[in-house]
Amino acid sequence: RKGKRMLLHYFIAGGIFMWGILLASICGVAVILEKLWIFSTKEREFTKEYRKQLFKALKTESREKIIEIVKPKRDSVSRIVTKTMENIDLDLDKIEESEREHLEEIIREAVLAQAGKLEKGMWLLGAVVNTAPQLGLLGTVTGMITSFSALSASVESSKTVAAGISEALYTTAFGLIVAIPTLIFYNYFNRRIDATALEMERAALHIMGRVKK
Repeated sequence: RKGKRMLLHYFIAGGIFMWGILLASICGVAVILEKLWIFSTKEREFTKEYRKQLFKALKTESREKIIEIVKPKRDSVSRIVTKTMENIDLDLDKIEESEREHLEEIIREAVLAQAGKLEKGMWLLGAVVNTAPQLGLLGTVTGMITSFSALSASVESSKTVAAGISEALYTTAFGLIVAIPTLIFYNYFNRRIDATALEMERAALHIMGRVKK
């Protein structure tokens, strides 16, 4: 209880900009939880063993067999392969030159659509990383203005001076507390998205390598 009271005291002492930092933290936590859920459930289905099985199937198996393998999976690579295979009604080993361009377009659209889903919300996470410290800095500036204004107005305004300094320090601290963990997750998710995008491109190359034989 004492800890909660202290936290509430710091929040109130921080001034109006603390509400902006709180809103930023809520947005950041929401995106982080969503991304953690995606990467710990759906994307986790793309294991090393499954990757070998899928890429081997893309080189040798029929369209129907490939769909049978990828259909139950929910990871991004499986999704683009499923979408590609379901949108063509062709024998992969007997595709004409004119049909290859159509297949390339289908693959490109599937990759872009899935990449968009992975990137969803990342802009908001980036905004939190940039906004939280800026709000803290703004609170610092306004707090210091309050302090110096009180000092210039009267020598007997020690409480106002102290409150202004507290506002300046608390907003800066809370802004950094929100921004630093968010930045760590932002970089982690970007790395995971890049790795997933690379695997999607490899799957696309396997498909096109098959039909260009």
